[in-house]
Amino acid sequence: MSGALNLKQIDAFRWVMISGSTSQAAAILNVSQPAVSRLLKNFEGQVEYQLFIRSGGRLHPTPEAEALLREIERVYPGLTHLSNLMQNIALIDSGLVRIIATMPMMQRLVPEALYEFHREMPQIRSSVKTIVKRELREWLDGQQFDIGLATLPVDYLDANIMPLASLNCACVLPPGHPMSGADVIHARDLADEPFISIIPDTILRSRVDRVFDKLGVQRRLMIETQSAAAICEMAAAGLGVSVVDIFTASGFADKGILVKPFRPAIKLQFGILLPVQRPQSNAVEALIEIVRKRAKGFEESYRNF
Repeated sequence: MSGALNLKQIDAFRWVMISGSTSQAAAILNVSQPAVSRLLKNFEGQVEYQLFIRSGGRLHPTPEAEALLREIERVYPGLTHLSNLMQNIALIDSGLVRIIATMPMMQRLVPEALYEFHREMPQIRSSVKTIVKRELREWLDGQQFDIGLATLPVDYLDANIMPLASLNCACVLPPGHPMSGADVIHARDLADEPFISIIPDTILRSRVDRVFDKLGVQRRLMIETQSAAAICEMAAAGLGVSVVDIFTASGFADKGILVKPFRPAIKLQFGILLPVQRPQSNAVEALIEIVRKRAKGFEESYRNF
């Protein structure tokens, strides 16, 4: 073998073998067909034996190519992991902090933390991506982020998790609701009330349903939606009541909805997720401290909620 192989050549060879043509491989790799052909030619030059027999405008893999593909498939996950790691290391001092956050964290915590962060480190740029919980697996596998914020638990072995805050949920009522004078809303108070619910298969939905089911309280489930922010907007429009996380509820208090303590208490835990494949930059460490300080402020403000 002469010279060093590169991942682009290996990718081109692998996808031609898997897809059966240079055109399909080019589409998968998002490059031109001539670019794939050049990569294949260079790859053959590097390995110093024929990988394809070219006949009738088609490529026919040789036995050597088949054997090589088997070995590549065996080590390929490690190669892509190494490539991602190299890219991540290059980003440590790039002046960019990449943030992923589930929707509750985006309502107040992330904007307020970023405001303080950019005042302290104006030279650093930030990229913010709102995700849903089921997307965490993909992000943790790819490690293409610097700091993540999500509702716990997160049961992934490749997640570096720091507990952040533990906060009770709040009841939200439309403006002028008959229970506006109540200090605390109990589950039984919401019997037969039009209820706006988060979608199934979410932590919030399962915990809220469990409370009402355990007490035998029947709600009128009128609307389902995927975000607590949408629930608060609908409550503000007079469509019903709900129980949501305090990050979201507190962000809508100035829009007319009534935000009340709810009993029995439904506690949600929130955490910081960090990549396991690289150390944190100074900028990321600074942002972590700001986020933790802001979250502690929320806990203190809503300690008796």
